Amino acid sequence: MSEKIRWGIFGTANIAVKRFIPGVRASRTGTVAAIASRTLLRAEEVARDHGIPKAYGSYEAMLADPEIDAIYNPLPNALHAEWTVKAAAAGKPILCEKPLATSSADALLMIEMCKYHDVLLMEAFMYRFHPQHARVRELIAQGAIGELRAVHASFTFLLEPFQKKNVRLQHDLGGGALADVGCYTVNAARMLFGEEPLWASAQWDVREQFGVDVATAGVLGFSDRRMATIDCSFRAAGGGAYSAIGTDGQIDVPNAFVPQTEVSLHITEHGKRREERLPAVDQFALEADEFADALQTGRPLRFLPMDAIANLHVLEALARSAATLGLRQDVRR
Repeated sequence: MSEKIRWGIFGTANIAVKRFIPGVRASRTGTVAAIASRTLLRAEEVARDHGIPKAYGSYEAMLADPEIDAIYNPLPNALHAEWTVKAAAAGKPILCEKPLATSSADALLMIEMCKYHDVLLMEAFMYRFHPQHARVRELIAQGAIGELRAVHASFTFLLEPFQKKNVRLQHDLGGGALADVGCYTVNAARMLFGEEPLWASAQWDVREQFGVDVATAGVLGFSDRRMATIDCSFRAAGGGAYSAIGTDGQIDVPNAFVPQTEVSLHITEHGKRREERLPAVDQFALEADEFADALQTGRPLRFLPMDAIANLHVLEALARSAATLGLRQDVRR
């Protein structure tokens, strides 16, 4: 393996081109060595525009390249399992976009196959690497807001006009608001409470022409009757935010999931409000460095792949509830 991790990228999704490629270049550990697309012309176009040395007209061709150290998989959700398993069989470690799969069963298969082939697998929840979340957890642990009793997490953006060609609206590709951005809200609630919810209840807006939800709102029940409310939507502007609400105050994180600039935490303690500012960081660079450090040193990842299974269990319970008009569902049935 080279001194820097040589990344190969599956596909030319916006998150790869606009976020991950610049993130790797801002990292201390990696370089983008190749990009593959279903058409060579498209791969060559992106490679030329972004100074990537190699372009491939198929994912298989890139997997066969011995000079690729790791794969970034930002393909549509329904293709995560297939191509992660194929990358594992080729001996390539994989950083796979969230959600890891469209079902917990597929995610478990991915994890087992990566273990079998002795390759590293990590779910690419880039937001977790921003220092603001560690600071929020530190404040909660210090008792800054008393006992944590509730969490609200929201991630919304305006996708309209709805178009069938958009992968987020294609059922066969694993689309839908809950899968696309709801997974962040569930992950944040689990992170803040530090445990798994016991039950879930939800309602959603499913459009028949697409067969996927364009908005979902839900409630998660945790131990000691604590609850989290979550909402996600393609129908509303707003961005991503969460609040941790305790017996003595609350912490509001207004730019929780996609910050690329300076951020601030709004902390209310015993009725007094203050602000903490944190400098801008590149979450994608930090994510790439986390993966590369684990790959090169053998140290455990901070966020293990089994966390993706736990997150999917909650997403599945929310979907079951929404399909039954909000009936409460056990998360681990």
